Amino acid sequence: MPGPNERLVRLSDDEAERLAKFYAEAESQILDEINRALLKGNQTKYLQAMLTNVQAILKDLRDGSRTWCETAIPRIYTEGASFIDEQVEQVGGKVIAGFAAIHQQAAQILAESSHNRFEEVIQLIGRRVNDIYRTVQLEAAMGTVTGFKTWQQAAQRIRENLAEHGITGFVDKAKREWSMRTYAEMAARTVAMEAHLEGTKNRLLEHGSDLIKISSHSKPCSYCRPWEGKILSLTGKTPGYPTLEEAKAAKLFHPRCKHAYGAYIPELAGD
Repeated sequence: MPGPNERLVRLSDDEAERLAKFYAEAESQILDEINRALLKGNQTKYLQAMLTNVQAILKDLRDGSRTWCETAIPRIYTEGASFIDEQVEQVGGKVIAGFAAIHQQAAQILAESSHNRFEEVIQLIGRRVNDIYRTVQLEAAMGTVTGFKTWQQAAQRIRENLAEHGITGFVDKAKREWSMRTYAEMAARTVAMEAHLEGTKNRLLEHGSDLIKISSHSKPCSYCRPWEGKILSLTGKTPGYPTLEEAKAAKLFHPRCKHAYGAYIPELAGD
């Protein structure tokens, strides 16, 4: 049976790629709309048509993001919970039948939180396009005084910037700009991990278990390396073990982290 790490990576890779592809297609469509408007000339009707078309693309993106969150997050959450059942079955333990309402509520909360994250991205994209619209309008207005060449230069500058960086989907604390596709992929992997781990944790607690074992994989980062294979306490109620919160505070399970955990069962661990 694959461990929690392999299953998480495979599932999150598939789901993240599905959402990232959706965002990449939307980014390409938005860039086409902007470039088409810039190449048409400094006429308001083309810019207004660009805004209208981009808003339609963003609506589709918003709807698609919500659908992804409402389907992928519960599926990944359930995968995390099911892995614990399989571990319990392996050692002859009694598996709790079905999933209580608490699991449905938890998955729903995670799905809504994930959607809010993507909604912020979509709003930022909308503001970015509006900024381009206003910049071009201003340059067009100035062109009546300084000449058409000024507007042409501004349009070329915008097109070159978009060709190099794409449409900004997120700006991090270091002021680095992330393209729509890159950010969507990172965010999807992160929320997938959160859903998987939350499902695992809640099912473990439902079984009355407190100890977990962190997975291992090749080339771990400096944050995760000290925690690979470690036994942790979920709640802090088991003396002698570091807690899950301590590990998180030390940046285990950072964005794009590929680590997971399962129940610590001595019979399976060979202890």
